[in-house]
Amino acid sequence: MDSRDSLSSDAVRDASSLSDDAAVLSVTSTLAKTALSYFQSGKFEECIDVLIQLDQMKHNDPKVLHNMAIAEYFKDGCSNSEKLVEVLKRVKKQSEQLSSAAKDQVEAANPGTNVSVSKDHFDRTVTTLNIAVTWFHLYHYSKSFSILEPLFQNIQRLDETIALQICFLLLDISLACRDAVNFLVSVVFTGLEVLKYSPTDLFRKWKIQPISMGCF
Repeated sequence: MDSRDSLSSDAVRDASSLSDDAAVLSVTSTLAKTALSYFQSGKFEECIDVLIQLDQMKHNDPKVLHNMAIAEYFKDGCSNSEKLVEVLKRVKKQSEQLSSAAKDQVEAANPGTNVSVSKDHFDRTVTTLNIAVTWFHLYHYSKSFSILEPLFQNIQRLDETIALQICFLLLDISLACRDAVNFLVSVVFTGLEVLKYSPTDLFRKWKIQPISMGCF
């Protein structure tokens, strides 16, 4: 086989690999959308079945594990909040380890450069927020506040929707602890436009949310 044949063979193999990757992405995207649809319709068992299929294709993906924990929690009638917190803590720790490993790989390949992990990696903010929401429902306001406070300190860097959810939950905690004035002063100081929202928005019922998985 001459060099031209070798190059041609490599090109065919690369094209085949790209085609396989695209096919897998299409399947996982479809499964993710199906799982989300089931979750939003309250069909939690069906949602879990689809997430199990996703886990087989994306084994130990923190996003899949996170959403499976949320779906199982709702399927069980939200009856074991402490278990949910422990599962979410494990998922968060796993995602931190994966993020650190990915950063180390990039640094090894590009020494001397500033490394930032791609947004394709698991966003731990939603998991952290869900842990805080769970503690809030259990009336552990101090635990919920201690989790939210570091997020609030960096709130300008967060997506606006997540930032507002953090602010609203902090406000509910402050109201429960009769300390709303100090919280509102802090919000105004950050420059967030929380006060433009109606009282109905501010006193919304908190629900634990699944993570958007890009394709999910």
